[in-house]
Amino acid sequence: WVFQETFEGRNLTDIINNDHENAKYLPGINLPKTVYAEPELLEATSDADILVFVTPHQFVRGICETLKGKVKKDALAVSLIKGFEVSSNDINLISEVITDTLGIECAALSGSL
Repeated sequence: WVFQETFEGRNLTDIINNDHENAKYLPGINLPKTVYAEPELLEATSDADILVFVTPHQFVRGICETLKGKVKKDALAVSLIKGFEVSSNDINLISEVITDTLGIECAALSGSL
């Protein structure tokens, strides 16, 4: 799934799918022709066995709320997201937000150079 936005007058998903480059976030990097940018979140995840989350942490809860009740019960999630969700009385790992909202297991992968 790619969030639909306009870049230089074109939909970013069209650029990725036709030019095989994410010109906004990975300029100059050629993407394989097998990479397909789907602009509809529910379409991209409708039959997924594994959901890989690689998005800024502040968008995770909204994405999960959109997906809630619409992913396979036995699906798994993997989070590659840095950061925490901080509220007035709690701090949650992003993997916990995903698990709690979607009701599926979520592993976290992180590291440093």
